[in-house]
Amino acid sequence: MSDNQEQGLVYTYRASLMNRLYPLVKLAWVFVVAIGLFIYKSPISGAVMFVSVLLLAILAGKIPIKQILSSSKIILMLGLLLMIFHFFADPGETVFKLGPLSITDNGLYQGPIFFFRLSVVVLASFVLIWTTDTRDLMVSLTKAGVPYRGAFAVFLALRFLPLIQREVDAVRAAHSIRGRSTSSGLRHRFKLWQRYIFTILINGLRKAESTATSLECRAFGLYPTRTYVKDVTFKAMDLSLIVVTALLTTGLILIERLM
Repeated sequence: MSDNQEQGLVYTYRASLMNRLYPLVKLAWVFVVAIGLFIYKSPISGAVMFVSVLLLAILAGKIPIKQILSSSKIILMLGLLLMIFHFFADPGETVFKLGPLSITDNGLYQGPIFFFRLSVVVLASFVLIWTTDTRDLMVSLTKAGVPYRGAFAVFLALRFLPLIQREVDAVRAAHSIRGRSTSSGLRHRFKLWQRYIFTILINGLRKAESTATSLECRAFGLYPTRTYVKDVTFKAMDLSLIVVTALLTTGLILIERLM
């Protein structure tokens, strides 16, 4: 396995418990996690769910901690910026003044809540991508009654995520070779990211055009149904992931109400 595969948003089969679960169960689990995070009123509940999803990824998904950190660092930074913003933006009693800005007690309470909402939902989505073959997810969606054209659109969206990341790595490496390193000032970094986005957009349009041409050549969508070489089967035990997560979410909500 290459370093790019270990550190990217790429599915890799690791003979783990999460890999063996039915794809739609893992998709529903992400929604259960997200719903709970928007119900929680305490940052402690968000922290508990963050640790739970992280341990699930490491122990049940066998995902290296290095891969988790390298793929999530941008989202974690955005979460930290969102938390700091709420420190100053939320109304309340002033706890600390930083020049003309004031950190409020309500901001210190609400900031971590929004941090965990963003970071945990994204981390759970990453776990879904790391442990789910997109082909299996497409097949399970069609079994659930989703038209295979729609299921294929989901497949393409997940399939292009690692390709976009590879494009970013390739463009960054090309700029580094030309002496345009990203370790310079903020203004130069901003210009570099403008070039990244433009290059990725053009390459993405080319890939979309070639994919559309390939589908037309294969008469995709001609028949109302389609068959698949590899089948996926649902097992009742797979629901244990959702049940445990729902019980944990319910317990955290009850503890918040009783405190």
